[in-house]
Amino acid sequence: MTPWASPRGRALRDTPPISPLTPLSPSALPLRLRSAAPKPGVLSVGRLKTYGLILAIILLGFWATAALGPGQGSLGAGAGMYDAASGGSLSDPSDFGKAGKGVLGGGGIVGVHDQSELEMDAGFIDTEPDKSSVKGALSGLHHAVADNLQSWKPYHAGRKHPPSEVSVANKTPTAKQKKPVLTAPSGEIIKDGINEEDRLGARTRVGKCTIVFNGNSYWERALRTHEEHDRLHGYRLHVLRQGLLDDVWSKPAYILSLLLRELARPESEPLEWLVWVDADTIILNPHVPIEVFLPPAGPEFDDVHLIYTNDPNGLNNGIFPIRVNRWAVDLFSAILSYRYYRPDAPLVFRDQSAMGALIQEPQFASHTVAAPQRWFNAYQGEHNETLAPFQVRRGDLLVHLAGVPDREKRMGYWLDRAEQHLDDWEIPFKSTSYPQEAKDFWNEQRRSKSELLSGIRLKATTLLAKTSERLDLYGARLTNKQRGAISGIYHQLSDLVARKKWQEEYHKMEILMARLEQKSELLSSAFEQSHKLPLTPAHSVIVAGEKDLLRATYTEGVSDANLQHIGETVENLKKLVVDYAGVLERERAQHGCERCHTGTKAIAGEV
Repeated sequence: MTPWASPRGRALRDTPPISPLTPLSPSALPLRLRSAAPKPGVLSVGRLKTYGLILAIILLGFWATAALGPGQGSLGAGAGMYDAASGGSLSDPSDFGKAGKGVLGGGGIVGVHDQSELEMDAGFIDTEPDKSSVKGALSGLHHAVADNLQSWKPYHAGRKHPPSEVSVANKTPTAKQKKPVLTAPSGEIIKDGINEEDRLGARTRVGKCTIVFNGNSYWERALRTHEEHDRLHGYRLHVLRQGLLDDVWSKPAYILSLLLRELARPESEPLEWLVWVDADTIILNPHVPIEVFLPPAGPEFDDVHLIYTNDPNGLNNGIFPIRVNRWAVDLFSAILSYRYYRPDAPLVFRDQSAMGALIQEPQFASHTVAAPQRWFNAYQGEHNETLAPFQVRRGDLLVHLAGVPDREKRMGYWLDRAEQHLDDWEIPFKSTSYPQEAKDFWNEQRRSKSELLSGIRLKATTLLAKTSERLDLYGARLTNKQRGAISGIYHQLSDLVARKKWQEEYHKMEILMARLEQKSELLSSAFEQSHKLPLTPAHSVIVAGEKDLLRATYTEGVSDANLQHIGETVENLKKLVVDYAGVLERERAQHGCERCHTGTKAIAGEV
């Protein structure tokens, strides 16, 4: 008999489950079916591989650091390293160019005034040696590779050696905070008009320099007007905060040091122009760039190295731009030594008088240009007065308070005006008169220079023709050495005139002409002697003939025919002498022989 089953239960057993079955837990399995979990081992194969890989990386790091980084000998060579920025307070003359045990000197142009300032600026540098560690090795690897592979940092060159005590002292701090003011250990402050982040390879063409020490708030406020001007145009400002020499001679000394410093830089880095500004100058319109006053680009004005201004007393060197080159070094070397090599020269305005005298000499005069004083050296004036050409007007670059009574009071007046940034003074550059004035000025310089070159070439060709003619006529009267000296200069000048680009060397042409004229004085002497020889006997014959005629008048027996012949001969000879004197006069006018003219005129007068 079949057991009874509920129809509902049958239906449930025959229907497949709606959801998947729950997986069995391993703990639910019988013990005989469970697999034992592996126990971890210290020297298991997997861990040994991991340890080996880590060790290999560490060893590779140490090896790379030793191979790419500095050698062991250079790490301890700090005492013998060349101190590039020291310039010089030395305890022993033989120590020049070497770093000493410490930074020597006080608050002068060399040395650091306060060691705490050095520690403050370089405090971010850890001078204690790092302890050996994996982190230190990896850090050393990074720096070594970064220094040797410059392409990782294309705009910044890394340091090749670890910082010694001297290199730390000479270092400009940039790691903790990028400061716009770079403090050098020489008592000088250098302020870049372009931030390092904004530079992007840009080159600063113009730099400015001044000296401010023992000043007050007026000098500092005036300096801040220049700083704003520099920020707008990207100029570098050099400020010396102490004296170098006695009296005002620190000024040419500092300018000379900056010129030499710039010329020592790589060829693509030095400034092209350096602008000196006195401390009593106040920028009134910072929108006016210095470049508007400089010569136009191109070879036409490459020989212009100094642009200066005159005031009623002559040269005023309160503000002037000078080209950074060897010529400028020669000029300021001469200015600095002027009072020693010319002790009797009157130096009423000291260095300014020395500079004024030197730029009038041929060596320097041909490379200078006098600009309108109001351009960048204007004196004070007001619009309710009749302004002189040298007085400041609205929109002008600056005002210079040179020799002003109660100067600080007047500086305060103009500083208040400058700090208000009034629209009628700070006129946009294109709206000022400077662009058109500068264009007209340099066009006039171009025209004057063209006339000068034409005159020089004409003078040179005339001198060559005269010298060649006299060498042919009177060269035999000179010694071989004298003829050789004249011929050598003659051929140099002739070759220079024949060149296509002789205009670029017209200064050399002027020098050769002066030398040739000096040597040609020997030919002038020969010319004079050769023309005096026939005149002297003629004068004697005329005198003798006149005496014979005078005696015959009181003596009987002399035929009239003989007397008539003697008289005609004397008269003809006189006429020849007078005509010959006229020829010599024209010769003198053409060739410039003053001595020939004097002697000939005397003989003709006697006749």
